[in-house]
Amino acid sequence: MYRVVLFFLYAMSKLPLKVHYVLSGVIAWILRDVIHYRSKVVVANISRSFPEMDYDGIDRTVRDFYSNLADVVVESVWCAGASTEKIGRQVRISGQDALNRAMSLNRNAVIMVGHLGNWEIFTGLPDLRSHYGIDLDNRNFVYVYKKPASSLAAKIITRLRLRHGSCSVIESHQIVRHIARHREGKDAFFFICDQNPYINVSRFVVDFLGQKTYMIEGPEMIASRMGMPVLYCGLIRHGRGDNEAHFELITEDASGCERGYVTAEFARLLEKDIKDHKGTWLWSHKRWKKRIV
Repeated sequence: MYRVVLFFLYAMSKLPLKVHYVLSGVIAWILRDVIHYRSKVVVANISRSFPEMDYDGIDRTVRDFYSNLADVVVESVWCAGASTEKIGRQVRISGQDALNRAMSLNRNAVIMVGHLGNWEIFTGLPDLRSHYGIDLDNRNFVYVYKKPASSLAAKIITRLRLRHGSCSVIESHQIVRHIARHREGKDAFFFICDQNPYINVSRFVVDFLGQKTYMIEGPEMIASRMGMPVLYCGLIRHGRGDNEAHFELITEDASGCERGYVTAEFARLLEKDIKDHKGTWLWSHKRWKKRIV
């Protein structure tokens, strides 16, 4: 099954990107109007996050969300067969100075990101030094991920993310031990930090999109314990073929910050990007299913 799925994905990836976008329109229509994929969750999340928005605005944001989600799917498939040079033409990076400043401290760094834009396309970047002016090798971009329950899905996703040799990946349950063993390294560890955390291990509550929200505390705790710099990375999808990653420095040493400061700053920066690009966040995530009293 693994080989069959992989063959199908690689065959699909050879189609021109314009054809993928035609398929994206069909996928968006099926998700939105046929199977109503998590439609109640999407509408509820958007309306609660933007109570001032009228019905037309909500409907427009809902449609933008499904279109963006479908684009993420087809772009990720296209990336499986595209060269790093072609992918590089789809991606720009800003805030390199902030990232280079953090990495000049000769320590590992924590990069906090959210489910915004197309996060998968950034696993196939061309040479970071020559193409983007970043003082790191591509292998120093390490993506921390939670292993899917399906072993088939885990193998396929890992294969696709590592196909170009443009990054490294590591499972979340291994990350603390890995960083502790490589304290003197110079890696940028990317954590997706806007997931719904386990309530029994999360004690961080922030104001996020007008709602009291639990945030995962792992990235801040790791950075604080090991004195690591922390940056926010906003993954912005301005449109088809125009993806941006922008870096902002939160702190050069998390061990000197008040507890919760780093996570609150991440939430503030992510919220700003979501408000500026409403349709590109993962609104289907059951982000507020746990009530905070």
